[in-house]
Amino acid sequence: MRHPTHRRPLLRAVGTGAVALAALLSFAGLGAPASAATASTPSGRGVPADGKVMMVMGQDSDTLSDYRTDVLGRQELGAPAPGGVTLYTNLVLGGSPAPLAGMNGPVNWGAGTVDFARTMNEYPGAAVAVGLYLSDATSGCNNQPLRAIIGRNDDDVTAGSPNLITQYRAKVDEMINRFKSYDRDILLRIGYEFDGPWNCYSADFYKDAFRYIKGRIDALGASRVATVWQSAAWPVNTSTDHPEWGYVVTDPKHFDNWYPGDAYVDWVGLSAFYNSRSVRTQWGCGSHDTDPVGLQNRVLDFARSHGKPAMVAEAAPQGARTGAGSTSCIFTNSPAPASGQAIWDGWHAGYFDWVNTNKDVIRAAAYINTNWDSQTQWQCSPGAQAGGPGCANGNWGDSRVQANATVLNNFVAEIKKPLWSTGSSGTTNPTDPTDPTDPTDPTDPTDPGDGGSGTEPTYTQSVVTSPATAIRFTTKNFEASFVTVQYRIDGGAPQNYFLTYDQASGRWEIPVTVPHGATLTYSFNYQPTTQTSQITTPVMTWTAP
Repeated sequence: MRHPTHRRPLLRAVGTGAVALAALLSFAGLGAPASAATASTPSGRGVPADGKVMMVMGQDSDTLSDYRTDVLGRQELGAPAPGGVTLYTNLVLGGSPAPLAGMNGPVNWGAGTVDFARTMNEYPGAAVAVGLYLSDATSGCNNQPLRAIIGRNDDDVTAGSPNLITQYRAKVDEMINRFKSYDRDILLRIGYEFDGPWNCYSADFYKDAFRYIKGRIDALGASRVATVWQSAAWPVNTSTDHPEWGYVVTDPKHFDNWYPGDAYVDWVGLSAFYNSRSVRTQWGCGSHDTDPVGLQNRVLDFARSHGKPAMVAEAAPQGARTGAGSTSCIFTNSPAPASGQAIWDGWHAGYFDWVNTNKDVIRAAAYINTNWDSQTQWQCSPGAQAGGPGCANGNWGDSRVQANATVLNNFVAEIKKPLWSTGSSGTTNPTDPTDPTDPTDPTDPTDPGDGGSGTEPTYTQSVVTSPATAIRFTTKNFEASFVTVQYRIDGGAPQNYFLTYDQASGRWEIPVTVPHGATLTYSFNYQPTTQTSQITTPVMTWTAP
């Protein structure tokens, strides 16, 4: 499968003859809508205090490591660390890599390494904006992942044992429990760029899946996980022969058709790759069905009308090459020389002005600091057409601020301004990116784990070695909806798994390999069937004989 970050394969040209390339997304302009002056400052999960805007850097672990070394590591610059970082994972069964890639170990789709543990160690305390890919675009656009998550009674999702509904829902819970273990704010961009035609989501299936995932976040007590509803704001009407997809951005009700509801959405997000200073140059060799600037401002107005904070989830000066000193139309790699100041004035200055103008609603803004040309998925040969040979996924370039001294100095000066909520960076223990704290003691009589029944759920647990080493968990006076375990071997990286229920013995179990003399530390999360919140046990220790 393709790297689940932002762009998908080439789209058909439709509408007004636009070159509809999935690799090209739009960005709002400067003028704040009239409603900005009267709107109240939104708040909620993960929203910075005091009206500040979270500075978010992305979007892969290699890029973030380079930024930490090349920018934050230069003491003379005094650059503040970002308040958040961007990473990606997927939740699509049957593909390669497996679901939750990047969370279970490093992975690279040709767009830089994604390694959650590494990045969280390099940026301790930073929020993580997670792009969650849910599309089966590469295998038929049947929306099977969405249909399985929402539990539709369709033959292709109910066949097999366990069926896809069970498998997908287990992965949803596994993901959420992993987020809980990170003990930091998570901005979960569920099916990011939901209205990007390259994802071919069905609007109705998407909304239902979004609602289900939000329900599990709350049921599992993941109070630091915020949901982000991120529009691609792609300014081209596409696939108009499939109205169920809703890719008609000129429709005044376009966003209403995709919206899961205020009870399920914490943030309204959008992608942003051009602005009023750059749109003429970047779209100079292409056309669109609606003004890219106006469409982006429609997203912000939608957030205002629903009282939601807005997150600029993806942004970069597409077509510019800071290292080479050039700019180009985004549909053809036709570079024209440009100084660092010209690159800054032509994109960055417009971006920061736009964020500042709309700071009443924008509470997080990302910047993708990547040498796209060095990543195989985004390479575009000189003279090549976007979507054609040598430029399959569009003309992206090199957006690294450190690649040009003028751009770097201007960028650092900008993010030092009081508007921005920033953080710290450093190396923590690389074997311990998460903290398996014990928020709920099952022996505490004040613990609501009994679901109000007055009978405290009790259990037994053990590590057995015959016939093979396994971790066991047995409920005594209740039934559990699920049991998961987080464990470490000799203080290594945390492992998170669902235990399998053996109905004959009435216990939950998972095999584990522990070397002779090694120490296993572990704790369980479980949810009684009589309640909607989970319980976390204390951490136990066992040494292999």
